[in-house]
Amino acid sequence: MRAPKKLARVLSDEIHGEYHLTFEAEDGEVFRVRATQQQVEDLIQELDDLVGDDAEEEDEITERKELGDE
Repeated sequence: MRAPKKLARVLSDEIHGEYHLTFEAEDGEVFRVRATQQQVEDLIQELDDLVGDDAEEEDEITERKELGDE
């Protein structure tokens, strides 16, 4: 298996009832996939779970700092 590449950008489009996702690496390599609506929804949930905990922690830290400033 190849080493992961650093992501440069992601594009998405809906074409004829399916979703096309395009991932571009910093080195210019492009990888395209087709996905169903359910797969896109599952991906969204996975990403939300991945970053959701970090966002909640940041909110708690910000809230504590704001309360301390009052």
